[in-house]
Amino acid sequence: MPSKKVKRLEKFKTITTEVYALTLGLGAFSLSMIPLGGMLDVAQTIITFAIAFFYIVVIWMTHSRFFEDYPLYDDTFLGLNFVILFLVAVSPYMVQSMFSSQELLDPVSIMCALDMVGIYLILGYFHQRFLQQNKDLNPKQKQQVKLQRNIQLITALWFLASTQVPVANRFIFWWVMAPIIPIYRIFIAPRHIK
Repeated sequence: MPSKKVKRLEKFKTITTEVYALTLGLGAFSLSMIPLGGMLDVAQTIITFAIAFFYIVVIWMTHSRFFEDYPLYDDTFLGLNFVILFLVAVSPYMVQSMFSSQELLDPVSIMCALDMVGIYLILGYFHQRFLQQNKDLNPKQKQQVKLQRNIQLITALWFLASTQVPVANRFIFWWVMAPIIPIYRIFIAPRHIK
């Protein structure tokens, strides 16, 4: 019979999956509410949504992978997961708000970048806590967890740096980072710590 902690974690995994799925659905629905003046607006809106969609899916995969590979069951871990879910859930609203008026594009895109900074910092912190709580890991396992931690922190710093980039280039800056994450996941990051 599963323990209370395992049952609690399974419920939280279900809630987490539902929040991500709802966020992606709301993000797609929010496209219909963005005022469009021409084909350039349509293209810009779709490209921005594609960036948001990509990062939400990557965060979802990273989050789910952490549950599977690095189990932490304490209240701090679960509480910070709710913070991540909140930051993910507000992202469709921010993407939609960026296009509601030209004056909002710069400040709201900075808010989106800071939203991503928060998510990736927490994911990096989770990996660091796992290292601190599991002193008996062998050198290879430690290296694998450190790699995971470092990619989260580098991504957070990239988004933080994007707040200093002119708004006209900010989305390009975000796209430059986008291919690095799957390349890292496929070719560098090991799947399990064994």
